[in-house]
Amino acid sequence: MNKAVLSFWEKFRFRCNINKIRKSIMEYLTNEGIENKLVKGSIQVTYEDYKYAVDFNLDKEYPCCNITFEIADEDYQSLELSDKTFIADKVNTEEEHHSVVKCYNDSISVETHFYFTDKKMLLTLFYTHFTDLKSTVDHMLDVTLDKLHEKEAKKPIGFTISKSDIHPQEDRTTAQHAE
Repeated sequence: MNKAVLSFWEKFRFRCNINKIRKSIMEYLTNEGIENKLVKGSIQVTYEDYKYAVDFNLDKEYPCCNITFEIADEDYQSLELSDKTFIADKVNTEEEHHSVVKCYNDSISVETHFYFTDKKMLLTLFYTHFTDLKSTVDHMLDVTLDKLHEKEAKKPIGFTISKSDIHPQEDRTTAQHAE
């Protein structure tokens, strides 16, 4: 059989075989020293104490790799909707990223995806998109922490003033009645 035809069929078989695709990514991550495991059909990657999910969609003309990061936090949930919108808008527009930040009421997610045709393309694009996602996550966490610190710095009106400063007459009257 012609080498060009054989090469085409090998590439075609790769992009239609989810087991080969997952195995390629998992071997790559293991060789890089990055912890990963297969959980319910999704590759769970632990990198710098954060968990990322890698999924594949083979239903389209070309296979698609989706990489996501999601975090739910009580402090984040306490932010106002305008602050959550600000975080997503700032990160999405401030730098040139392939990744997109989505803010929900109870969580933040960062997502990216790419299409590939063969193993070499998969591994090259995976590296590019994963590093982009990691950079976006770092930036998003910095902006979120800034918003949380800004919120903590704001004190409600009146809590820094003692009650006696507000009503000095009442305190004298109360003190006289106590005698």
